[in-house]
This record gives sequence, C-alpha cells and structure tokens, in this order.
Amino acid sequence: MPLDSRTLSDDHFPCWAEEPPVPADGSLVPGSQFNEEQWIMAAGMLARGCSFLYVARAMGCSRTTLWRAYYGSRDFRHRVWWERQALNREADLRLASIRTLVAEQIERLVSMGDPKTVRWLAERLGLFAGLDAPARPAARAPQPDRPAPSPEPAATPAPQSPPQSPQPPPQPSSPPQPEPAAPPPTPAGPGGDRSRPRPVEPVAAALPDPAPVPVDGWNSARNPFHTVPSAAAPPAKAGGRRRVSPLGSAPNTSAPTPSGSALAS
Repeated sequence: MPLDSRTLSDDHFPCWAEEPPVPADGSLVPGSQFNEEQWIMAAGMLARGCSFLYVARAMGCSRTTLWRAYYGSRDFRHRVWWERQALNREADLRLASIRTLVAEQIERLVSMGDPKTVRWLAERLGLFAGLDAPARPAARAPQPDRPAPSPEPAATPAPQSPPQSPQPPPQPSSPPQPEPAAPPPTPAGPGGDRSRPRPVEPVAAALPDPAPVPVDGWNSARNPFHTVPSAAAPPAKAGGRRRVSPLGSAPNTSAPTPSGSALAS
C-alpha cells in the first residue's frame, strides 16, 4: 500500500517496511507466459525454503524454466530476497510477542506464590548470588596489648654430603685370543708315512648271537649246500686267504686237462 502523504520525505524506513521493489521492465520475468501474480507467489515460496521442484509443480512448469527465470532475471532474485527479509521481520515480531506472553505467565505464577517459578526467576535475576556465596572471614585487626609475633627462624639447610669420587671408566675388555689352528696334515709322499685311520669299533658285539649250527655236516637243515673244498683248488697259504677262481672260469690247476677222446672212452 502507498505511504501516507503526511510522512516526511527524508524519513528512512527499514527494508522490511518499504514497498516491494518495482521491476525495471515492468515484469519480474519479461517474456514469460505466466502472469505476475504467479511469479510473486513463486518468489514467496522460494523465500520460505521450498525446493525448485516443488515450486515448479505448483506453478505448472518445468524445473528448468524456473531455474532460467531465477538466474536470468535480476528483478525476480531481488523479489525473493525482499520476501525473505519480510519473513525474518515477521518472525522477530512473533518472537517478541511470545516473550511478552512468557513474561505475563511468569508474573501470574509469581503473584500466585508458585515456589518453583519464584526460585527459577530469582536465580535468573541473580537475587541469591550474594546469599549463595560463602561468607569470607573478616581480617583480624592487630591489638595493641598483644606483642607482635616474632618471626620464625629460617630453616637451616641440611649439610651437603661430600662429593663422591667419580668412578673410573670401565676398561675395555681384551679381545678373545684365537684358538691355535691345527697343523695341516702331512701329504703322503713316496717314502712318507700315511696317517693311520681311526680304528672302527666292532659292531658284532651289539648284534645278537646267531643260532648254533648243528654238528652233522652232511645233513644240516640250516645250509643244505656245503662248500666242499675242491681237490683242484690250490692249497691255502699260511697266514693268507685261499684263492678262489671267478664264476664261470675253469679252475687253475697244475693237472693236465683230459682230451675229448679220453672223455668219450
């Protein structure tokens, strides 16, 4: 609504009390098929926090059309800002009215003698701050009849113990002596002595004793095949082993080999 003509021309009103901004081109969104009231309604809905999709559905247009109108028209964005400022001012006025109602209710409860409300209001106003604080003891005034107390002697410092002699630094331990290396074995030369092998302990003592062999030599059940010494074999030498001819070869004897005619006869 227009301002009263009796107001002064130099009066300055806050933004919420001024008239809505007039678009420069005469329309919030120039060249739009929607009328001006629809765009004003859309500006108010956007100022209240409605989404672009919700406002587009309320207007009956697409969301892209609403986006183009918002970012393409400066007057439309200005109208959205003005609507938001008006809503903030309305909220402040409503909060002030609520404060007035709360003050009236507190006053009514206090007049009725509600102890909880009175206590809460007294704590909020700080009426009990002096009573709740602990009482500080007053400083005693010095009496002239009593002599002033003598100052206490300062505590005698304890005698310090003599400094101990510093311990000698640890001596570095001597390096371990290397073990003497074993002499290298003497190579066996043509006339040199070879190193004797270590004697092997007999293993036969750990084995169990075999079963006794029967004395009847020809009918032995343990070994039916006896090794009968051959007459053609050379006699065994004293202190040595008997020479055994290899398998499949003729015995090496000194007797003449019989001929084929002798064998045939």
